[in-house]
Amino acid sequence: MTTPITVLPDATDLGEAVARLILEQLTAAGRAVIGFPAGRSATPVAAALVRLAHQTGARMDGLQVVMMDEYVTSQGGRWHLLSSDTPHSCIGWAERNLLTPLRLSPASLITPDPNNPEDFRQGVLDRGGIDVFLLASGQGDGHVALNGPGTPRHAPTRVVELPESTRRDNVSTFPNLRSLADVPQYGVTIGTAELAELSHSAVMLLWGSNKADAFDRISSADQYDPLWPATIVHDCRNALIYADEAAAQKPAREGVS
Repeated sequence: MTTPITVLPDATDLGEAVARLILEQLTAAGRAVIGFPAGRSATPVAAALVRLAHQTGARMDGLQVVMMDEYVTSQGGRWHLLSSDTPHSCIGWAERNLLTPLRLSPASLITPDPNNPEDFRQGVLDRGGIDVFLLASGQGDGHVALNGPGTPRHAPTRVVELPESTRRDNVSTFPNLRSLADVPQYGVTIGTAELAELSHSAVMLLWGSNKADAFDRISSADQYDPLWPATIVHDCRNALIYADEAAAQKPAREGVS
């Protein structure tokens, strides 16, 4: 089955549309577990969600945020999460863009533990799974979370060494990373297996002209391709692709609403 694609004029409109999907889920059930990628792809969604929450007066205390990955360092035989004060910390992105402006408690944030990554799956299952998982694609290598090219479909949540292609992509994701040398070499990431298994629905976010190649790779696939891991969206239940015109290159294509 082909994953539906919606093309909107720009990133602002994309963020608004996806934020409304999240609010609808939260309003209908009184709670929502939402997965987020850190960085530029999800920032318009977070900004729109905060604005709509304040405008509508929606209760946000039922929102739980799952972050798909985080950089780690090794010290004393154990892995340590990057400090959230670091500008390129994924957890820090969640705190600045979601938890603080929405007045959510730290307990609302769920992240993989690099020293016990196998616990992540059960922790999410205990919460009923992820209602909506927002996904993003690396512009140059198609990584999703920190799953780089060559990741098998059944890969679990784990600590990985980041390939150079993913680290180069991350230089453009976080403006404070000025060169490859600034990008951490290791991270803990949700696996491709759990992205598909734990998500009740998934939304791939593709905006900006730099995501045109990613749009073409993902929209031309119909199942998981390990050479472009972001194609895992096609294996997720109730999957959607949201793009802007710059990424889609044309305002309308065959089969695109």
